[in-house]
Amino acid sequence: MVFSVLPCAQGSVPDRPNVVIFSVDDMDYDSMGVTGNPLPGVTPRMDALAGESLLFERAYGNAAICQPSRQSMMTGLHSHSNRTLGFVDVPKDIPSLPGILAQIGYHTVNLSKGRDYSSFPWSQFIGGYGTRGMSRDGSQFAASVREAVETAKKGGKPFFICVNTSDPHRPFASSDDEVKELEEARKKFPDSAARGDVWFPPAPTLCSPEGAQVPGYNPDLPDVRREWAQYFNTLKRADDTLGLVLDVLREQGEDGNTLFIFWSDNGAPFPMSKTTCYPFSTHTPLMVRWPGVVSPGTRDRNHFVSTLDVMPTLLEIARVPNAPASDGRSFLSLLTGARQENRDEVFSTSNFYIPGVQVYPIRGLHTAEYSLIFNAWSDGRRTVENEPMSGLTMAAIKNATDPETRKRCEFILKRARWELYDTVKDPWCLRNLANDPASAEALKLMKARMERQMKTTGDPLLPYFLGKPGYPAEWDVRTPSA
Repeated sequence: MVFSVLPCAQGSVPDRPNVVIFSVDDMDYDSMGVTGNPLPGVTPRMDALAGESLLFERAYGNAAICQPSRQSMMTGLHSHSNRTLGFVDVPKDIPSLPGILAQIGYHTVNLSKGRDYSSFPWSQFIGGYGTRGMSRDGSQFAASVREAVETAKKGGKPFFICVNTSDPHRPFASSDDEVKELEEARKKFPDSAARGDVWFPPAPTLCSPEGAQVPGYNPDLPDVRREWAQYFNTLKRADDTLGLVLDVLREQGEDGNTLFIFWSDNGAPFPMSKTTCYPFSTHTPLMVRWPGVVSPGTRDRNHFVSTLDVMPTLLEIARVPNAPASDGRSFLSLLTGARQENRDEVFSTSNFYIPGVQVYPIRGLHTAEYSLIFNAWSDGRRTVENEPMSGLTMAAIKNATDPETRKRCEFILKRARWELYDTVKDPWCLRNLANDPASAEALKLMKARMERQMKTTGDPLLPYFLGKPGYPAEWDVRTPSA
């Protein structure tokens, strides 16, 4: 399909601005200073960006794990709508944001997280390890952004640049796992290692275990604090990378006419956050800076928005007619201070890593008062085994001897088929109300809302939501290519 651009109506917001989408990997919403982190000096550039942007306080990623979340953002479709479900390439017939913007004249560039964006057409694609645009080297990101901007200028084109640091994803800075991964990278990419490429630049030690803020969904134990301290120190490196990229835009004279979007693909890689569908699993610090259009230092505290909404928003800004169908909805009018109706809930998903591997289908429905979680996989016997369970935190939880933590450990590992939380009274989702008679009406209403979302988006889990046990059998069969 070929897209064209409609002329911009006089007095409307400017069309075809430069666009930069900057992502951090596995960062909780509450990790920034402006969203509640009291640790000094961890996110100064993120906090400064918030002072120049509109921050959506109720923004959510659509999926609880990276590749599905990122691919859905680039297609405006849930994983079950773009036919991926997990770490699977998006089919070529699915329209994408970089593909459409390239067709209407943008110079499009992706930097790092290559696996997550390789399904889409780009003017230039820098995948990550073993090439330029290293996943955690801020100076490489800055150099690549500079080159992309200069190339677009020479061609007389606006630019669309997707910048994706892997911080603060595991392995955390100064951890034993980081040392091991660096050794493996040197073996895998000998040419890059011989050039002296830096995969993991040193991260400053700003946070000690004693000073770490442990969110309420994890027990406060010594090794849990140790790992959260590593996380915050790694986050500072992501903040530094953001600063270097913003500095390049200013140096190139493009910061004033660039729409800059900042987000995190999902929550932190700890038990009960990443890969699950609790509210903090997908709550993302979505910020939009657009000089001359967005009032700086503002917050939207009321509207629920999803990263599925980014594609339709940017296509509306670019005035693309006949834009493809989307599970999202443009929030352009919110950027100019207007209100939108029917933004009082958000639907999130998680399915599997690849078919037959780490198959834990989950759905989440979040409103201002409640969160409903549907764990299609939970049967009272099976236990979770995935990346967030691999670190110091889960080991500490498993080794704890006090009854309360032991009980929490059992729940973390096995969950329950239905979970309902009053997130006003219980923001960390510690008291499941699904079997509480006093919450029966709330459960009924939340189930009705989730069912509507599943029907609207053609969710293959709907029969299992309605009573069929388990989830699709084919999800548990590894494909030959896997």
